[in-house]
Amino acid sequence: MPEHSHVPPRNNPEVAHERSDVNVRLILVFGGALLVVAIVVHLVLYWLLQYYNEGSQVRRPVASVPSPPESISPAPRLQVAPQADMARMRAAEERELQSYGWVDRDKQVIRIPIDRAMQLIAERGLPARKKVDGGRDLE
Repeated sequence: MPEHSHVPPRNNPEVAHERSDVNVRLILVFGGALLVVAIVVHLVLYWLLQYYNEGSQVRRPVASVPSPPESISPAPRLQVAPQADMARMRAAEERELQSYGWVDRDKQVIRIPIDRAMQLIAERGLPARKKVDGGRDLE
């Protein structure tokens, strides 16, 4: 195996990197402009923050406005106490579920307590529907 103690430098003038692919100067100018814009934006935001903080420190007295007369506003009305309304609604539903009463007096339809209704269904089962000659349920 021959040993090469000295390799002559290559001199290929036709081989070089392409200068047309990347414009380094344009990239540096863009980065510098971006940095300047970022600094300006931060300074403007800092100035706005200081301005609004100073404005919030100054409290102006609120002129007393007479309250409007108590009247019922037109529909739709907002709920004043939705939790209390929900509690009243659930209590009314619970009373209906736990009591006897008329649903329709003319048609002789009544309601019974839910526990009793479940007990009757467990004893008797659900009523079967009548079948029509085509196999469809009669409703």
